[in-house]
Amino acid sequence: MKHTNTQDHNSDCTSIQSIGKEDSLLAIIQENSRLPEKDQTRYQQLWHKCENETINDDELTEYQMLLNQLETRNLKRIEALMALAQIKGKRYKK
Repeated sequence: MKHTNTQDHNSDCTSIQSIGKEDSLLAIIQENSRLPEKDQTRYQQLWHKCENETINDDELTEYQMLLNQLETRNLKRIEALMALAQIKGKRYKK
């Protein structure tokens, strides 16, 4: 079956859109790989206190809040990883 210029153009556009989508997903993955630096540092401090059983109630509340933020970021990162895998899977199946 002979491809027309329109079909080739559409295929090129789809590839470009796919690459743009991949770049967006990679940015989401990177952004959600960890907390912002200040929060990440505090999370690690509180995690150590929790592990050593030296954390007080206020710190525990703060730790739980940061842990919740980290879990939310992990969910976004995993969703982006799954979407990226679907795009790559479609590309390699053709």
